Amino acid sequence: MGRRGKILVSLAAAAALLLAVFALWPREEQALCGGRSYPLGAVAGGAAPYIRLSADGVSGEFLLDYGATRSSLSAAAFAGPEGSTRNAALSLAGVPAAPFVLRAYDMPLAPSGGQLGVIGTDILSRLAVQLSKRAAFVGAAACQPDALRANGLVPISQSGFFGVDSTLNDGHHPNVPVVFVSVGGVRAPAQIDTGYDDVVYTHSVDINQPLFDRLMESGAALTHVADINVATCEGAENRSVYRIADRPLAIETDKGAPIDRIDSFHLILKRANGCGGIAAMTTPAAQLGASFLEVFRTVVFDPGGETVWLEGPADAR
Repeated sequence: MGRRGKILVSLAAAAALLLAVFALWPREEQALCGGRSYPLGAVAGGAAPYIRLSADGVSGEFLLDYGATRSSLSAAAFAGPEGSTRNAALSLAGVPAAPFVLRAYDMPLAPSGGQLGVIGTDILSRLAVQLSKRAAFVGAAACQPDALRANGLVPISQSGFFGVDSTLNDGHHPNVPVVFVSVGGVRAPAQIDTGYDDVVYTHSVDINQPLFDRLMESGAALTHVADINVATCEGAENRSVYRIADRPLAIETDKGAPIDRIDSFHLILKRANGCGGIAAMTTPAAQLGASFLEVFRTVVFDPGGETVWLEGPADAR
């Protein structure tokens, strides 16, 4: 074989190698509802999603917290009294400025360099947001249901729970997105609390007293495994942690169609207090930790359509 032939063979081999490398390389995540792409970060060992933004020209890490109904900024970074309000210019797509309350952040898990802010549902309820493994896509455009279904996502109606107009819910729920969970036939809405970094007990499902009572009445074998102390608006509070060995946790749509199943999870009882949330509800309710984002893989929050979309089986679409 001549030199030219050897060169052509080498080029062909190189091209084949490149094709093989690209086939193994993770595909670029697709923006299912459009919007601007932000690299998604997390604290080492944590699961809660962070993106880098600037507020009034100060750049830092912001927690995307669907469990918080009020956005906040670091009181230390902005040298203001805790609890005061600051209107700040924001680099978030679709939201050039917004009011924030100043807070002191003292969480044990924090991004390198500290946390600058929290984006809560007072802002997120105006945006279509897609959370995937490596990126968050944020924009003001409405999602197209047919396109989401074509990409294997399943709709969960948020009527009465989460939407652009928070006054449309029934007054008993904060403006927080939900999925529905079922354990042995006992079913309840479960808030998707992306700011709840459940690192001690992975797949933590906080439950209120009415849901705990229903589970006990159903004959579920709850095993008490630990007690934990948590900080609340009323101070320190003791909570009991349980496991259920004989029944999986099913993730379902509002219509009861199955999306996923978790065999290993923890139930944490939140007794009634003065801090609101699921503990104050008189009907069964739950709250999912941020580690469930890995279970969901891709989740799309579409408050304009009052829908949350999750990856799921074909028969649930």
